[in-house]
Formats: sequence, structure tokens, C-alpha cells
Amino acid sequence: MGGRLGMRAIVQIFLTGMTLATAITAFAFAFMFEKFMDEMLKNLQGDLETTNLPCIRSTLDACDNAVQDECYTYCCPQGYFCARSPIVGLYCQDGTTSCGNHNWCRDFVDIPRTCPTVVCKTHRTVLRVTAWSFILAAIGIVMDLVDVIAIFTLPDAVVFKSGVNIFSSLVKWIAFGAIVGAGTTQFLAELAEAKCYNDDGMQLVADAGGMFLSYCAVQVMSGICSLLLAPLSAYYGGKLQGVPYVK
Repeated sequence: MGGRLGMRAIVQIFLTGMTLATAITAFAFAFMFEKFMDEMLKNLQGDLETTNLPCIRSTLDACDNAVQDECYTYCCPQGYFCARSPIVGLYCQDGTTSCGNHNWCRDFVDIPRTCPTVVCKTHRTVLRVTAWSFILAAIGIVMDLVDVIAIFTLPDAVVFKSGVNIFSSLVKWIAFGAIVGAGTTQFLAELAEAKCYNDDGMQLVADAGGMFLSYCAVQVMSGICSLLLAPLSAYYGGKLQGVPYVK
């Protein structure tokens, strides 16, 4: 009997530790993915800030293409030359990097800053959902910490503890489903194929894709661990030995 109880306690401790560890890891991956996505935006408008240079970008504010239809030397930052399109008006083209898919990159950059295309709308949706997934990942950590605290403070609260596990799993599955459902996988694949950046920028795109896949894998693992804990909590509560006292 003692051996069986000891094995059950080991399983409970292992699952609880794995649940919390994977939740924290998923949160870290979500943070890094959001940071990479934000880095991609930095040189699309305004002055150059990093070495991740897009092959095509909007003109500088001093040469707003909404009111300007002639190219001047001050329209683009150093390394770019001004060009004119019958669709989006004035834009800046990198002098050393050519776009793999010019039209896709043009829509991604959103040169007129009105976001009229499907590519731009998908990009914005991915950015919004990424922020929400980051928040939901944080909520998952909080719920897992509550579960750990319940082991020491409310070992007999079987309904509460199992409810926390189910809610934590639900939050993690929503975080995973939302970011995948937003079309992030396809968007990142198309961005990599379109080659809208120089070598440094394309490395950033590759890093973002790897971080996204890592986040999805770890978040799913954490959701499964929370779900597996629920029946154990429903039967044993927070007790590692014996059974809880339930009125």
C-alpha cells in the first residue's frame, strides 16, 4: 500500500512540476515571438533603427506619398531610392536587396498606411492575437501557481483544485488555438517565401518561425499536463498520501 501511494505522489509531483515548467517556458516563447514580430516592423516606416532592412518600405514622413507624387532625394533613408507605383504611389526600394515577391512584400509593408490588402490585414490579426496569446500564457502560469499553492493550503478542496486544472488547460488551449487560427503558420511561411528583407531580416523571420513552433509545442504540452492533473485532483485533491476529507 505504501509503495502504491508513493508512486502516486511521484506522479502528482512530476505532473505538477511539468505543468508549471512548460507554462513558464511557453510564456517565455510567446514573449520572444512577440518581440521578433515587433522587430520586423521597425524599418517599414520612419528612420532606420536596425539592420533588418526590408526590400521595400514607405517613404519618410517628409515625403508623405498621400500628398506627394514626385520623388526627391529626401524621400527615402540612406541606401534606398525613391520609386513610384500606380497602385501605392511613392515608395522606397532597397538598392542592394530585391524582393522575392514584390507584390506580396508591397502589401505586407502597407506603403499607403491604410491596410487595404488581405496580406496586411492578416499581419495585423497575427500581431493582435500574438499579444492575446502572450496574456493567456501569463494567466496559465497564474492558474498553475494557484494549483501548487492549493497543495499546501487546501489539500482537501478537490472541486477547487480540479477546477483550477481544467480552467488552466482551457486557457492554454485557447491561447494555442487562437494564434494558430489567426493564420500565423501560413503567414510566416509566405513571409519567408516572399523574401521581403535582407539577410539579417530573413534570419529574424526564420527565428520568429522557430519561436512560434516552439511556443505551440510547449503550450500544447502544458495544456495536456493540466488536463491530466484534473482527474487526479478530483480524486485526491492536493494530498500526496491518503485521500482528502470531503464533507
